[in-house]
Amino acid sequence: MNLNKLICTLILISSLFACNRPQSNIDGVSALIENAENSGEVLSESDVQKLGSSIEKLQKDLDENRAKYSDAQVKEIGKLKGRYAAIVAKKGLNDFKESVKDFGNQVEGFIEGITDSTNNKNQ
Repeated sequence: MNLNKLICTLILISSLFACNRPQSNIDGVSALIENAENSGEVLSESDVQKLGSSIEKLQKDLDENRAKYSDAQVKEIGKLKGRYAAIVAKKGLNDFKESVKDFGNQVEGFIEGITDSTNNKNQ
């Protein structure tokens, strides 16, 4: 993440923990997810874990303070969880693609190594 995104994220996280109002908690997590969705960069494992931690804290607050949340807010939390799951799935897909690419490169190198070795012995 670039410095401006990092600063915005830190401010949002701070406001998430500084306020105990349900909507500010939801808005903080929503902003983090939007930032992750709009990031052109591939998210690191650490970024995904931080998002997961934010989702867990929001869920814990919902569990402990359900009476403070409206039905619409509970639904919004569900949507945020779904968006987070999509981010995790995309990260997993990108990681898988990289693994397949690396495997392909290794197989290609392996075949070249065998071919080179065989050609050298036949000469």
